[in-house]
Amino acid sequence: MSSEATATFHSRADAPTTAAVILKVLAENKATVLGQAPDGSTVDFQTKKTMFNWELLGRAVTVSAPAGSDVHLSLDVHRNRPAALMDGMKNKKALDKLVGQLQAALP
Repeated sequence: MSSEATATFHSRADAPTTAAVILKVLAENKATVLGQAPDGSTVDFQTKKTMFNWELLGRAVTVSAPAGSDVHLSLDVHRNRPAALMDGMKNKKALDKLVGQLQAALP
């Protein structure tokens, strides 16, 4: 059973603006950027550890789309952490929260 959570949403902002907002929100959440494409279209990150969750590995991909851009996000258990039965549900909840923060921060 996969514990990866994925989400896709559309932004009215262009891809570079959306990618910049993603980096801003990740910084506000104290996530660590592990790598990114030179144009900012792909960002690999790690969330911070909380009292209830281990760190999660994530990827945000921003692509140009008609009238804005599309964002594809994924979160999964960190490769160095033990898997647990409820990981899929927790990852989905964390991803939904991140999507909400991103959508609220976008113009």
